[in-house]
Amino acid sequence: MSNAVCQTDFIKPSDFDDNPPNFPNVLLPSFSSEKITEKDTINPLNNFEKGYRVQIIISQNENDLIEIQNKLLQKTDEKIYIIFELPNYKLRIGNFISRKEAENFQNKIVKLGYKTAWVVPTLVEMDN
Repeated sequence: MSNAVCQTDFIKPSDFDDNPPNFPNVLLPSFSSEKITEKDTINPLNNFEKGYRVQIIISQNENDLIEIQNKLLQKTDEKIYIIFELPNYKLRIGNFISRKEAENFQNKIVKLGYKTAWVVPTLVEMDN
């Protein structure tokens, strides 16, 4: 007597219904064509617009940037930012709407001895 096994119970990939995952919506700053509206009062990006900053230095040591920041505070009235983007800290200056404004400021920074300063596009703070 032999035992026979039937393959009719074979599972096909089409037997599974994969529903797409339901991820939460996350608001990230972007340079999309959508304009941020003033009536959106709970949006943390209300006071931001596309613009430029001058990046002075990148370092994995935040203390290096704080030292440079303290020196630059005595030489400029522009706002100075230390931003952390894994794995580095970045020191950036200014809130410039046009690239030309940022490039003019970059030239001033280069004359102060920061020869590797460069212009970066980013969201910048708008004065109220």
